[in-house]
Amino acid sequence: MRAVAEVHLQRNAPASFFLVAKMLELCGPELLAILDNPLFDIQSHTYTHPNLKELGEDRAALQYELGDAKKLIEDTFGRAVNGLTAPGGYTDGFRGQPAVLEVMWEAGYRYVRSVGKGPNDALPALLEQPFWYAQDGFPDLLETPSHAWHDNILTGQPATVHWPPLLPWPYPTAMPRDAQGVYEAYAPGIDYCTRQDLLYYMPIFHPWSIYRIDKQAAQIGLLLDHASQKMEMTSCNHIYQHILQHPDLV
Repeated sequence: MRAVAEVHLQRNAPASFFLVAKMLELCGPELLAILDNPLFDIQSHTYTHPNLKELGEDRAALQYELGDAKKLIEDTFGRAVNGLTAPGGYTDGFRGQPAVLEVMWEAGYRYVRSVGKGPNDALPALLEQPFWYAQDGFPDLLETPSHAWHDNILTGQPATVHWPPLLPWPYPTAMPRDAQGVYEAYAPGIDYCTRQDLLYYMPIFHPWSIYRIDKQAAQIGLLLDHASQKMEMTSCNHIYQHILQHPDLV
């Protein structure tokens, strides 16, 4: 986490960190020291990282994972939390999951990243753009889909990968083993989304997985340097606020 934060600080590049609240019980002061900076957007990744859909109608469990997680993060950092990243991600996000959306809304979340996989829960995720959960009864709850690979899957954690490729650029010819390889897998998305004038490009990274490939998070530095030449870099919360001000974008 520290290396990722430093790479962003060196470039004055905003970042959003979605925290598993349980980690704050284990190393809250350390995470606060690393992340308590106005450049960083602090949001929620649930309390213990469960599959939220599997909790179904269990409101107590959902309240713990969503509401209690949000409160602990807010109490630790002294700032409001309004965004959630769903563990794992899904092809359709929380479409058709009103019970989860209801607890989420009541807890105070206003946007969620839950679309994070391609067809049939395979990876990589496509380039779906934001939408409201109006059809599920929550017209003011925004989905901000994630894109492309999860870096932990890209670099070796088992998962289903879709074939043939569905992204508008090819898969790597070999599993990336270093920072340059990870950079080369993600960078085409920056160029493509710029050319197509998409609202944003939002790939997925995990600090532990970044560290496993490069202890100085060099792959993030390479991507930030590339992106800075092509597009504005911003936080997830800023995207949400921007859409609120410009609803025609969705």
